[in-house]
Amino acid sequence: MPEEKNTIDTATEFLDKIRDEEEVNIRFTKQDGTLRNMRCTLSFKKIPKSDHPKGFNLSKVLKLLNKNRILHVYDLDKQGWRSVPFDRTEYVETRNLRFKIKRRK
Repeated sequence: MPEEKNTIDTATEFLDKIRDEEEVNIRFTKQDGTLRNMRCTLSFKKIPKSDHPKGFNLSKVLKLLNKNRILHVYDLDKQGWRSVPFDRTEYVETRNLRFKIKRRK
């Protein structure tokens, strides 16, 4: 049975959705249990040049994402890189749509 259209099932889909948009809002539970809303991006057009990564290795990013289920995104409000736990993320919101994260059972 196909999944709901506005559902993200995998950490790779999570990465793709953030990468495809210039800016998204995400909601996740921090390690201390508090909820966090973050306006973030992976678009270098929106990230100050001084904060661009020195080197970028997509295979390392994917390995970290698939093994630890953590994605590093740029927080547009706090102007810095942050770690986002895929397994504790509720949704990714684009300009027009909200994508719920499917929880592992």
